[in-house]
Amino acid sequence: MKLFCTVTLWLVTLAPLCSHAVPEGDPPNHGLVGLRPLPRTAAMDHGHNHGGSWAGTPTFEEQKGNYPFVANNLDLVKGWLDGDFKTKRVFFEHYWGLSDARDDLDPKKNLLIQTIRKWETQGARVDHILICREYDLAIQRGHKDAKPGPFKEDTRILYEKDFDDIRAMFKRAHKMGLIKRRNYKLIQMIQEPSFFARDKRFLPIMKKCDGIAYECHQFNRHWPLETGWGKPEKVIQGAKWTLAQGKEYVFYYGPIRWKGDVYYEFMERDWLQKFWKAGLPKHHPRMHYYLNTFPHADGRGRPVGPETDPHSVLGFTKWLIEEITLAKE
Repeated sequence: MKLFCTVTLWLVTLAPLCSHAVPEGDPPNHGLVGLRPLPRTAAMDHGHNHGGSWAGTPTFEEQKGNYPFVANNLDLVKGWLDGDFKTKRVFFEHYWGLSDARDDLDPKKNLLIQTIRKWETQGARVDHILICREYDLAIQRGHKDAKPGPFKEDTRILYEKDFDDIRAMFKRAHKMGLIKRRNYKLIQMIQEPSFFARDKRFLPIMKKCDGIAYECHQFNRHWPLETGWGKPEKVIQGAKWTLAQGKEYVFYYGPIRWKGDVYYEFMERDWLQKFWKAGLPKHHPRMHYYLNTFPHADGRGRPVGPETDPHSVLGFTKWLIEEITLAKE
């Protein structure tokens, strides 16, 4: 029987909201670990410039055969199925509201449908779509038609109608044979780590999405951890509230620092350990940890592998998989 959600559910201690989808195949005591492998190959990524040129940076392609544990135990991967990873489960980011052309609700023209189709035709299963209105950055980067969401406190949040339109489009696209499923998990990416959990105006939107994704960087306004944009108490409030509603929470971690003026050994692990010590759920079937360790600023000097090097990206990924899937609280 369908559960009816009440308007008082913004309090973390109350009953969960109804969800569009139940997590498929999640272990009973922990969530998923995902990775965005960048740079993938020199041809694909060395031409990028995000926080500095990526030219000449280490690639995942160069580490072929050097990460058997990660290859066998990683749950989800983003943007690349040509590595050693055994998983075919993928996640990706998608920006809504940049232009009418991108958001055309004709399934044959829509970019989101095209992206899902691209991965499914490669044999992948799309698990999580991290979605938002990326207005603040997009308007600065030439997307003159970009439009913000309904809240000035966090312009990334989609409108209720956005979710309704997208889910209706999924059904049409499935009926047309363009995609394999009638529905997909839409994880709302947010900027402000706790606004959505404190303001009851967000409740109708929480009913529409399947969870929340928060990006935790070690740069810019996120620095330092204790006083930055995503200080632990605010992130924890948002995460716990999300899980209490029966929804999924993605802690999207990165980019991370490497050897620079402020780096200390295993800083990347230390930040996670501080979050966990402060109360961020570590072992929960709907609490997921995805790494977004692309080479930004001083982070571009970090080696990609092998996984036996604990300071490398793959070594860090191995450690995180062991912490989430093997270690006990």
